[in-house]
Amino acid sequence: MPSQVKMLIKCAASIVIFCALVKHAQADDTAPEGENGELVEELRFLRAELVTIETASGTAESLLDAPATMMVVTASEIKQRGYTDLPEVLMDLPGFDVTIPNGGTYMIAYQRGYRTPYTSRTLFMINGIVDNTLWAHEAAISRQYPLSNIKRIEVLYGPASAVYGPNAFLGIINIITNDGTAVKVGETDVTVNVQAGSYQSKGIDATVRGKPIQDLTFSISGRVFKSDEPDFSGQFGFMKPEQLNDPKIWGPLLELEHEGHQFGSYYDPTNDYGVLADLQYKGMKLGLIHWKKKEAYGPYYAADRAQNNAFWNKDSDQYFLEYDKEITGSLKSHSLLLYRENRRYGYWAEAEPDWNDGMEDYSYISFTHWNSDNNSWLFKQNFELALRDNVLLSGGLKFERKELTQAFDVPGYWEPAISSTAESGSGIGHSTDINYTPPPPPLSEMPEDNMAHTRDIGGYIQGIFDVAPFRFNVGVRYDKNSMYGDVINPRASAIYKLSKPWTFKLLYGEAFQEPPPSLLWGGWSGRKANPDLQPEKARNIEFIAMHQMKRWFHEISLYRAHYTDVLKEEAENAGERDIYGFEYRMKSSFPNVIANSADITGYFNYTFTKATSSVHYNHELGEWQEGD
Repeated sequence: MPSQVKMLIKCAASIVIFCALVKHAQADDTAPEGENGELVEELRFLRAELVTIETASGTAESLLDAPATMMVVTASEIKQRGYTDLPEVLMDLPGFDVTIPNGGTYMIAYQRGYRTPYTSRTLFMINGIVDNTLWAHEAAISRQYPLSNIKRIEVLYGPASAVYGPNAFLGIINIITNDGTAVKVGETDVTVNVQAGSYQSKGIDATVRGKPIQDLTFSISGRVFKSDEPDFSGQFGFMKPEQLNDPKIWGPLLELEHEGHQFGSYYDPTNDYGVLADLQYKGMKLGLIHWKKKEAYGPYYAADRAQNNAFWNKDSDQYFLEYDKEITGSLKSHSLLLYRENRRYGYWAEAEPDWNDGMEDYSYISFTHWNSDNNSWLFKQNFELALRDNVLLSGGLKFERKELTQAFDVPGYWEPAISSTAESGSGIGHSTDINYTPPPPPLSEMPEDNMAHTRDIGGYIQGIFDVAPFRFNVGVRYDKNSMYGDVINPRASAIYKLSKPWTFKLLYGEAFQEPPPSLLWGGWSGRKANPDLQPEKARNIEFIAMHQMKRWFHEISLYRAHYTDVLKEEAENAGERDIYGFEYRMKSSFPNVIANSADITGYFNYTFTKATSSVHYNHELGEWQEGD
């Protein structure tokens, strides 16, 4: 038996035995109650049946009934733990590996051992609305999202395409915000948080919520963050200060400046902001999700190849109209109409080593402006039908039309770059030149011949059946894309509530990851492209055991995920991956020794993953080969 499997079995057995011993040591498994029988508020987070979530099935249900491994981070926990931005929250989540490159991509996070160069295989949502970028499918998470209006963050582990369609691959992060419904009529609630720190870092995070009249509410939250960021020059071999200002490498480019700072030295500013807003009257909601990331390259690229003092920008605008209607006492409808614009653009100061004999110390230089512009129209219609008290049917339809940039518009860059306002190659100079004149910026609108138009249609049906002590959830989804064709993804789960303390879950789910436009069409001359890429597919089987006691909550998960048609950054479907995992999560609460103070809460998480691949890269031969 493989050592990894033995380790999984030992871990699982240890936890089960431990929980069983503690169970018998407890005289009463119910949580303490107040004078009027209400549950003590500090212990509510230990009772999975009292924690309501909506991400797992697309409908409100308890954490105990969710057909998935879930983590919930509440507003009070964000405050207690002192989080100042969303990346800090993700760093504390079990099952996530987080890297902070501190460059044009500030943070990279991937779930359950599936390493990726971007956070592209986790679906990132705000109130159920997908916010991954259109062009790279990445969750561009940095310091732009406000925390002051977050009600809770629901984190789902495992595939969920049966409900959400494409790219709900490794899991989901769903930010749930507060609206104005809890505010009294005629009143306004204001929250302001101010932040200041090292490296000239400063930020403000504010929320205004109100209810001017009955049935009319509004909520506006925003965040602004600015920083000079740490100076990493000289800390790594590839970030030597003398390379940033070497005239043999950069020549006349050292005479140029960007954002008031001259090239030739390390400078890594950040200027991010975001706004979330909604206006709601009865069942109709008009909303906005707007953010912009304006961050320099930091230590992302070697100092003899790029000047880090140039902004790389990503921004997103989503305008949406939602309508909820209770058609009958048992039939509900939810409609969504959404328009989105998504840009990726910025400046790039580059030095390409001269390949001619005797000129190896010099470079071809350029300072160019890049642009990628994308937009989409989306319509969703979902229904929910309750049959008796123990059957809930739900389903929905989706139509989306996208206009996607095929390649960056980069006037003057190396051939065969798209160049709307200058000839390709006209912006390339040499470090021996006396002067350098940057090429003009690209057109404000992307040329039509550089745009691709795609259509997506999809639909799903799901059934939830309660037959005490069991709960069954089965569903299937069909999606069809105008480029890669159709995909079917099923999901099934069985939940067994053995007793008040013990609950067991057995889950099976499938998902698919769309090939992003950045791989379909490449984006620029230095990147491979393949318009014939097919979706990557995942199959996951999982066992979960949950145990609740007075002041303890334990949960273990054992899973095996199998991935086929893996999407590689070399723009090809190649090989398979298998990931085996074990997760243990514990929460506890103890009376505080300080009178009239909240309980002391504790958390412990352990994650083990074993990832294998059918292909590997041989660094000695410089090629991909079959086998682990």
